Amino acid sequence: MKENDAIELLLKSSCLNPSRIDFQADALEIVRELFCVPLAIDQAGAYIASGATSIGDYLAKYLEHRKILLSHSEFTGASKYNRTEAETLRNKVLDKRNKIFGVEHPATIEAMEGLGSTYLGLGKHIEAKRLMIQVLDAKTKILGVEHSSTIKAMGNLASTYYGLKRYTVAEKLEIQVLDARIRVLGVEHPDTIHAMGNLAATCRSLGKYTEAKKLEIQVLDARNRILGVEHPDTIHAMENLAGTYNDLGKYTEAEKLEILVLDARNRILGVEHPNTIRAMVILAATCRNLGKYAEVEKLEIQVLDARTRILGVEHPNTINAMAKLASTYYKLRKYTKAEKLEIQVLNARNRIFGVEHTDTIKAMANLAATCSNLGKHTEAEKLEIQVLDARNRILGVEHPDTIKAMANLAATCRNLGKYTEAEKLEILVLDARTRILGVEHPDTIKAMANLASTYYGWRNYTEAEKLEIQVLNARNKILGVEHPDTIHAMANLAATCRNMGKYTEAEKLDIQVLDMKTRIFGVEHPDTINAMASLAVTCRKLGKYTEAERLEIQVLDARNRILGVEHLDTISAMENLAATCRKLEK
Repeated sequence: MKENDAIELLLKSSCLNPSRIDFQADALEIVRELFCVPLAIDQAGAYIASGATSIGDYLAKYLEHRKILLSHSEFTGASKYNRTEAETLRNKVLDKRNKIFGVEHPATIEAMEGLGSTYLGLGKHIEAKRLMIQVLDAKTKILGVEHSSTIKAMGNLASTYYGLKRYTVAEKLEIQVLDARIRVLGVEHPDTIHAMGNLAATCRSLGKYTEAKKLEIQVLDARNRILGVEHPDTIHAMENLAGTYNDLGKYTEAEKLEILVLDARNRILGVEHPNTIRAMVILAATCRNLGKYAEVEKLEIQVLDARTRILGVEHPNTINAMAKLASTYYKLRKYTKAEKLEIQVLNARNRIFGVEHTDTIKAMANLAATCSNLGKHTEAEKLEIQVLDARNRILGVEHPDTIKAMANLAATCRNLGKYTEAEKLEILVLDARTRILGVEHPDTIKAMANLASTYYGWRNYTEAEKLEIQVLNARNKILGVEHPDTIHAMANLAATCRNMGKYTEAEKLDIQVLDMKTRIFGVEHPDTINAMASLAVTCRKLGKYTEAERLEIQVLDARNRILGVEHLDTISAMENLAATCRKLEK
């Protein structure tokens, strides 16, 4: 169906007022998710009309519990047959039309397209592909390449390949669709803009973020101009462009757009609408990338409160919101708060999903990391042994998550001063990653950096320095000088040089680290403040007490303002400044 017709059908079958803007916005999201398939829309409307859910909550429920919803008695819809029966019926129609009219008759082709759309709606992309290829071939032969129906069939086939994650094939088809629509319909036609949006999404999935950005800017400009700022399609285009900016690491640009999206959804849909809450989640993730953890905390508290109130404490979305807030507390070093939430998350996932579910094991790993930062290394070790055992058993020895669990356990062993055990595990991790991923893979280089950290903890600074030089060189070559991981490697090497008494080398590295972090993250980012504190320590070691004092005053002011007077890092900054002042007095 066309989108407008699909929206009208959904609102009628839901027994809702079709003139309500908020209902229209919700309906648009639903019909797109259901590929505008009439049967699916009729069934969705019947489910909403039954009172089992509101139109606002439907999509969140559908996406979260798709399989459960599809088997629900009320989801069988007004027509009293479920999707499997619809698939069977469409197969019978197709067979009958094949026998009577032949493969290339329009009524065959129509039945084939209908069945293909049903498969697409069911997520049966392989079956959908087989039919969509036949439909496209037949329409090309009978109607010609430039016919609107042929172009639509090409778009459907591209969507099928996208669903199969065959993005290169999807991209080729989508370029043809876009070119044809520009030529036949013109640049500003809704179908042309829709084709542009689809191609942008595929480019994003292929990691072609610059190309995606160019297309998404065009889509947003066109929708702004034609539909207006507050139209659901315009807001959706804004959200997509923000996502691409995030992929490109342009977090400030992403944040600006995401604030606009959240404001619009708050105003149009209301605070408690799933799309508003989703916009809040997305903005929180961007703020996290910008190191704005205080803003993240505020947003995530609102998300958790809303999901607890609307969905209930045990709903998977509520538990996910709890896990994200715990992660933010972890980043803010509010480990006690993080631990409380993580215990709740682990208990809930144990109860709902079972001990061996991937989400339960992940919750266990998160709690272990928090325990480690609270100095509860023995508790962390116990949890990490369980995580490693479970991942070994379920995923196998060479699975990335198993190797990661091994690396985490090694880090805890290092914190417990069990350097021999840590070294053994980290050598296994490094060997596995070198073998599976190759020498230059970021995870292999990270394993090398972890082994260096163990040598550092062991005070075997010579071995640590050798590995850290390799890590820094590799990251410089692969990621570039200004990548956060390269800067982190530089900071680690500086710390090792400082402990080896190589203060001049350490100072050079510390200055580079501070300059880059200030330029990339800004003056008030936690990593910038830590870099300032490290340079102050090196200056003090070199007897440059005036420089050390100047830096430590800045560190203390920033930590006071951002973290508060009683935070451990603020107290540490106070102690460092006091030590430097004593040296200056002498």
